[in-house]
Amino acid sequence: MTGSSRLRPSSLASVWSRQNGFGMLRLLLAWAVMVSHTFPLGYRQPNPGTALTHGQADVGTLAVCGFFVLSGLLITRSVGRLPLGRFLWHRALRILPGLWCCLLVTALVAAPLLRLHAGHGLSDWWLHKGGPGTYLSASWPLAGELPGIRGVLTDVPYAGTINGSLWSLRYEVLMYLLLAILSISGVLRRARWTVAVLAFLCATVLPVLAAGHEWLRAPTYGLLPTVSFDLPVFGGMWLANLVPLLTCFLFGALAELYRDRLPVNGVAAAVAAAMLVGSLLGGGFVVVGLPAWAYLLIWTAMRMPPALQRVGSRHDYSYGLYIYAFITQQSLAALGVNRWGHLPYLALSTLCALGMAMLSWHLVEAPAMRLKSAGGGWRPFPAVGRLRPRTRA
Repeated sequence: MTGSSRLRPSSLASVWSRQNGFGMLRLLLAWAVMVSHTFPLGYRQPNPGTALTHGQADVGTLAVCGFFVLSGLLITRSVGRLPLGRFLWHRALRILPGLWCCLLVTALVAAPLLRLHAGHGLSDWWLHKGGPGTYLSASWPLAGELPGIRGVLTDVPYAGTINGSLWSLRYEVLMYLLLAILSISGVLRRARWTVAVLAFLCATVLPVLAAGHEWLRAPTYGLLPTVSFDLPVFGGMWLANLVPLLTCFLFGALAELYRDRLPVNGVAAAVAAAMLVGSLLGGGFVVVGLPAWAYLLIWTAMRMPPALQRVGSRHDYSYGLYIYAFITQQSLAALGVNRWGHLPYLALSTLCALGMAMLSWHLVEAPAMRLKSAGGGWRPFPAVGRLRPRTRA
């Protein structure tokens, strides 16, 4: 009897196929971030869901956490079948070319046009401290807090910040490096339980220690609010962001590592939905709601109708939508589009950002991804070995 025939019939390993709903989910999550940002960027209002969840989460928080869950699952699958050097090369090609192009468009196209629209000149602005040059030099390595650009976006509801969504990318890259370390150390092959222990510590112990007796209502992004540390290249990392995002990434990684034992069925999904809603309304989202949210995303990807599963299978616009959404919404707010109301502002923002995402994919991201095989058999590090689900005899 083959290993695949001994898989549990309703496990993630048994229902996985090349055609799945991850592309559609990523696109929806990127758009959910845009929906959430419509309120503060256009109207100085809190992100939707903040009051309902007692400050634990909001639509944008759920979306970003969802990104890290899916990333943890898919990247763990990738690191299990590639040599380490090629794995890092693939990740760099997926993240950096699109990001660097977005930074150039922001600094050299959007920012000067917004400055001219505000009635300011450009002659002494390009190389001035705080101008486009400073923005590019500070932003391209994903180090530290993303700066604004002098004299740009000063009269919008969310003044000063030109592309706030990019903050999460350096945490994403840090997760890739952590996964690479777990791979070359053999943890993913021989001690996958270590990942479960790390996830447990992040999801329970650290929130309890940070928030004391109020831990049940601790906001996801409010944990350890004053604790940060510096990392080479990455700059300052806030534990308030790192802990929940690492938790989500590890949940996704665990789904891949234990895919032969993870059930994918409607009963488990219903239980997870009840846990998620209950924690959002009553408290304990960090401990109870996050794993439930992670499971629901994976279940949805596997059970999504076939027509929707084709979305993103050839053209993945989700990353471009995410990195261009914030600057698009800020630019439209500077032009006064937000005065038309929430829905017109969101609709036009979506169309413009999606257009930029399509250009980014076809002109930058897809051509960069065609370089994945550059170097032929180049293997600066040994392969970590294909991660296979354990089966019972």
